[in-house]
Amino acid sequence: MQNKLSKRLLRVALLNLQKKSVSKKAKFQILDLIIPKERKIRSVVGGLETSLGTTLWEPLAKALASKNGFTVKKSNLKSPTNMPSNLNNSLQTIVDDRKNQGGLYDASKSHEEIKRVCQSFIKTPVGSFTVAPRGRGVDIWLVKDGINYFFDTKTVQPNIGTFTSCMEQVLTWYAYYYSQNPTGAAVARIVFPYNPNPGKSFWDGAMGGGKPLEPDNEAWVENQFWDFCSGLEDTYELITSAFTELQKSGALERTLDTIFRNGDV
Repeated sequence: MQNKLSKRLLRVALLNLQKKSVSKKAKFQILDLIIPKERKIRSVVGGLETSLGTTLWEPLAKALASKNGFTVKKSNLKSPTNMPSNLNNSLQTIVDDRKNQGGLYDASKSHEEIKRVCQSFIKTPVGSFTVAPRGRGVDIWLVKDGINYFFDTKTVQPNIGTFTSCMEQVLTWYAYYYSQNPTGAAVARIVFPYNPNPGKSFWDGAMGGGKPLEPDNEAWVENQFWDFCSGLEDTYELITSAFTELQKSGALERTLDTIFRNGDV
């Protein structure tokens, strides 16, 4: 049942992704005078690549998780309108230590310290909350057995700056959540949907080994995430098999050919 579900969801997601990517008429480019079809294909493929997170990975993860007993939150995590000084100072101290590899904080200690600081808000609650700043929102928010899970999917070819930003994002999520729910439980992870490095681990192939982002405790790769969502083993293999089946069916190629003939790109 779950195997068929994941393949059906992926097929629908891929087709919707492709249609959305070519739904808008592109502006004229000089290459249209030389290699019009090739330029259009590049445009479509580029659109697919940049929108995979929001149009494929996120909907697929939410659908799988909902079938596995998770509650999928439709709202987003809010931030304090004015970050309390004790929390802001602690968060900045932790982030600076992690960036500089000072050794005082690892992923676990960072999480524990942020939650500890937020215990002061039990007696003196934070006054108000607002929409999280751009780049600090949660893409996938799941809840199960009283635990809140926060995820964001990222490109599988990040640079060193991306890893630093991801580490800050995870810690900021904890600060946002515990400032509202000091006694709650949260797990935050950055997600790399697949490993692009044949023959070696994602982290062995990552720039700087992914530091300061901590593998496993702050970031999940491939089946660490997909198996968690589905409750199955080797879920990523089911996803790739769905890609293969879709390719063999020729559905995407037929749709693209129709679009190109109609001049919709």
